[in-house]
Amino acid sequence: MNSSSPKAPSAQDDIKILSFDAEPYPDDRRVKVKLLLSSFLEGPNALITLSNEENQELTSVNIVNIFTLENEFTLHIPGNKNLPGNYIVNVEVFYVEEEEIEQDGEQRLSFKQSLVDSASTSFSIQ
Repeated sequence: MNSSSPKAPSAQDDIKILSFDAEPYPDDRRVKVKLLLSSFLEGPNALITLSNEENQELTSVNIVNIFTLENEFTLHIPGNKNLPGNYIVNVEVFYVEEEEIEQDGEQRLSFKQSLVDSASTSFSIQ
């Protein structure tokens, strides 16, 4: 086997966040978020949230079925929330599993979120 061959894609539980960074653009109105994942067979989902130092959520983005290992997103800080201070960006990478359950004698679909990895990073606006 050639040691330079790409690593085989991982099972759902083996997916890891390899790096997660956030930095404000020079206008202090937008935030560049970079997410690097380990290899995978089936695209996971992700929820990225931006909060201020009081842990108040300012904005979020939900990504469905990520299909690349390297991802870059732009979050917009709401106009009335752009204050100097410290900010925290969180990411949760997960899968949604569908299962049938019986409720009141009827078959229904239920959706369960399975978290595979999470990370946080912070930055400051002066």
